[in-house]
Amino acid sequence: MSTIAPTLTITSNASTAATLPGPMSIALSLSVTDSLPIAEVQSKILTVTATHQLVWDASTFTSSGAMGVDGAWLYFKNTLAENSTPDLLHDIIISHTDADAADAGDGHRLFTLQPGEFAFFPWDCTQDIYADAKEDSVTGALECWLFERTGTA
Repeated sequence: MSTIAPTLTITSNASTAATLPGPMSIALSLSVTDSLPIAEVQSKILTVTATHQLVWDASTFTSSGAMGVDGAWLYFKNTLAENSTPDLLHDIIISHTDADAADAGDGHRLFTLQPGEFAFFPWDCTQDIYADAKEDSVTGALECWLFERTGTA
C-alpha cells in the first residue's frame, strides 16, 4: 500500500509584533506531520454553479460501517484568487445534501471556502459530498482530491 505524508504548519507573530501581528499575546508555531496509508487517489477540478452538484458519491465506496476501517481523506481548494475583501459571490459551499445549503444556519452545510482557502479532512464515506456556489458560476473554481484508505471503489 502507498502512503502520503501531509504536513500542517500554523505560525503567527504575537499580537504585539510591529509587522504582521498575530491573534494571541504569544507567537505561535504549530506543526504536525503524519504518514497515511493510501490505496487509490482520485482528483477533479469542478466548475461550481448555484446548482448543487455531487462531488463524491458515498455509494461508490464500500463502507463496512466500522469507524476508521473504510474511508478517505478529502482535499478541497477554492482556486479563485484571494480577495482582500470577502466576496460572497465567489464562496464555495461544501455540504452533505443535494439541497441549498447557503441559508444562514443551515445544518447541512459542512463549511464554506472563500477564494484561496482549502480544507483537508478525513471522510468515512458514509454521506455524499456536494458543492455549490453562493451565486456565480465559476469555471474550474474547485480543486478536489480523494485519497482513499481502503481501495474499495
